[in-house]
Amino acid sequence: MPAEPMVQLLRVASPHPKINQITMKKGSPNKNQDNASRYDQELKSPPRENKNVRVDNGKLRRAARDRAKKKPLIAKLVDSLRKEKKVFRELIINSEPLEKRVGLLVDGILDKFDIERASGGDRVVGGIYKGRIKNLDPGLKAAFVDIGLPKNAFLHYWDILPSAADSSIEVVRVNRSSKKRKNEKITIKDIPSSYPVGTEIVVQVTKGPIGTKGPRTTTNLSLPGRFIVLMPYSDQCGISRKIEDNKERSRLKKIIQSLTIPEGMGIIVRTAGEGKKARYFIRDLHILLKKWDEISDKMENDRAPSCIYQEPDLVERTVRDFLTEDVDRVLVDNKDDQKRMMELVAQISTRSKNRITHYSDNIPIFERYNIERQIEQTFLRHVNLPSGGQIVIDETEALIAIDVNTGAHKTRSGDEKDTIFQVNCEAVTEIA
Repeated sequence: MPAEPMVQLLRVASPHPKINQITMKKGSPNKNQDNASRYDQELKSPPRENKNVRVDNGKLRRAARDRAKKKPLIAKLVDSLRKEKKVFRELIINSEPLEKRVGLLVDGILDKFDIERASGGDRVVGGIYKGRIKNLDPGLKAAFVDIGLPKNAFLHYWDILPSAADSSIEVVRVNRSSKKRKNEKITIKDIPSSYPVGTEIVVQVTKGPIGTKGPRTTTNLSLPGRFIVLMPYSDQCGISRKIEDNKERSRLKKIIQSLTIPEGMGIIVRTAGEGKKARYFIRDLHILLKKWDEISDKMENDRAPSCIYQEPDLVERTVRDFLTEDVDRVLVDNKDDQKRMMELVAQISTRSKNRITHYSDNIPIFERYNIERQIEQTFLRHVNLPSGGQIVIDETEALIAIDVNTGAHKTRSGDEKDTIFQVNCEAVTEIA
């Protein structure tokens, strides 16, 4: 299953003393605002930008709870019927001339963040390219493929072989084909002879270029939709294990069995498909199959190296991947992006349109909701822990190293094991 386009943050902001505040001028309400704006008037005293002060998670949660209280009555009634503990989720979208940014807030705390620059370089991941093998490295067991980017793509031999079942997916149907894929029976030893230098090959980027390294790729292609992911070269159909309700899983299994899926192809039901009727999956599958037909035509006719499929822009990806039923509202500071998002959402659910609001205040939207400061503090090398310990984070091309230090930490019991355990628990919270 492909990785979600959004980046999971590695660090969570720690509590900190008081933050200076300023008072905003009260403006007249916008008559053109939709229903979602009924609870959009909050944070009358947003915090000043102070790069030397860490964000107080407690204050962020309290501010989010205050905003949640202003939700429409119908939304509150829906929340009361849900069994799980409800958190307040907000999508904040900032559009600038040179870049767009999206932040997902969970009870006011930045949970996920994504950015896309006008140059389009951020849309490499997920793209499908027709390339040509330029070099084979037996030591690395990898091929280097020219896909038209400045640096050749890295393709490990394991990523040429058919992928094994993902542990995060429960396979419920095997959709075998009478036609065998070219590399279905080969082993790693066969790859140099089956894919010599100069061979044209279609790959999908799974990890963007970093430093001196080119992008990482795979031949196991996938096309994500709103509710399902189409796997053109896999015959396995399954359900994400993140859907935990057994009754719902049984219902989804029946839907998968009823779908007409071409031989040799597979699908994965995403978490967004939970609770959806069969017609949503049928429509999603139809859209993805049509998209795959277009890609297949380009695979046959386009010359290598060339890009034959590029992921949609940030606005469309946000609607596809993150605007789920549990998102309470969406704030967009650009009118054109708001209009486009509402058009995209209308194709999925007309009720969801009311959650999208245009943000028009003078204070930048990422500053008002403390996202700017949370992003900055995410990249700090030293992170102090509440009880006096500290973690130090160093990033290299090969890995991210995290060192946990007890520092000035002191426990009431004075027991060394308790000290280490408490510091590690605090470090886990920060890293997660």
